[in-house]
Amino acid sequence: MFFEKESISFHILDVLQVQTKDIHWVNLERNYAALSFRFRADTVLKTKTEEYVLGDNTIAFVPSRLDYTRISKYDDLICIHFETPDAPSGKLEFFVTQRPEVFAPLFQSILECWNGKKAGYRYRCSAIFYEILAECYSENSPQAKAPSKITSSVEYMNDNFRDPNLTIPLLAEKSYISEVYFRKLFREQYGISPQKYLIQLRIRYAADLISSGYYSLKEVAVLSGYRDYKYFSVEFKRQMGISPSDYVYNFSNDFPHDSSIRTK
Repeated sequence: MFFEKESISFHILDVLQVQTKDIHWVNLERNYAALSFRFRADTVLKTKTEEYVLGDNTIAFVPSRLDYTRISKYDDLICIHFETPDAPSGKLEFFVTQRPEVFAPLFQSILECWNGKKAGYRYRCSAIFYEILAECYSENSPQAKAPSKITSSVEYMNDNFRDPNLTIPLLAEKSYISEVYFRKLFREQYGISPQKYLIQLRIRYAADLISSGYYSLKEVAVLSGYRDYKYFSVEFKRQMGISPSDYVYNFSNDFPHDSSIRTK
């Protein structure tokens, strides 16, 4: 369950406000997740197997690659589009908050921050998003829930994924369980293997470094936890669909000074 996760890593792609009336909209093959807060709504979201009715003060999570149809008499919401290796896939989740006075200002703040594009805005937006996620967790997760056996190891991975010496056996050791059991618990909780999770953390970080325009691709590889550039390049292409050099070329328009990007 997305709203019961204690922590996730993410990369914000966009924050936007949507105000529509009498709409019938089909969303297909989106490769990003979305978290939204509806100020006022009379909306139905339909997937192939489920139908969800969303009203005022609803917070909804839509995972990536979930096809759905949105039918609204009226819909006033703020939506955050983001990438994450941590979210469960395939199922839409939502709840009606009992504290709209908490969530409404947070969503308004992240929208204003994103649109303002002031220096450091991505850091500030990330901080606000973490606060939103913390409030979602506090409203949905049972306080008495026992921590997972692998919680400390996952936190260690999130903090140290850039270390090239970080391995799955080391993470299992930190949870005082066997590697086989660690892999089993991790897949049950996150839906993917710990190795794939680690790779996703590193490649997403590498993409952010490339986007900054301050590092050569070989420097990006080292800073992301890879000693072998060729191996890094293969993993990057597997995760992102294009090579690191093509990523620089395709996204160079996002950089204020294209000529500063070093690709060798």
